[in-house]
Amino acid sequence: MFNTISPDLNFTLEQEQNNGLNFLDLTIRKTTNKIVFDIYRKPTTSDNIIPNDSYHPSEHKLAAVRYFANRIDRYDVGHAEKQVICNNKFHTSVLNKIKASKTKPDSENQRKRWAKFTYIGKETRRITKLFKNTNVRIAFTTNNNLGKLLNL
Repeated sequence: MFNTISPDLNFTLEQEQNNGLNFLDLTIRKTTNKIVFDIYRKPTTSDNIIPNDSYHPSEHKLAAVRYFANRIDRYDVGHAEKQVICNNKFHTSVLNKIKASKTKPDSENQRKRWAKFTYIGKETRRITKLFKNTNVRIAFTTNNNLGKLLNL
């Protein structure tokens, strides 16, 4: 029935193997009394994220690290995720800093506004520091994107 909705989509049924099923990027296994999660990576997965020593805003670099930190906390699958972080020149202590920052209460109940800045290095940091103690949050963009490279 699902396959008749759109010719571009092809739904299939996966069969369990070794009491487990791969779903998205997780392997879900059933044991006698609980369900266990593990990381599933396709053979083509490269485990590349923006490396720590690249010339990108730290917020961009840490976004993937925060994603892995959330997976470690949620699914208790630390080894594979920590390896990706180390392979991309981050120290695993960054995970502790992320975890500590999640537990800080938000003292401001004000509605925050957002401003977007093109990241060009230290100059951008100096300007955006002016907004540190305000209710304006900063989002960084870059000029180096696929659309500009392809002149779209």
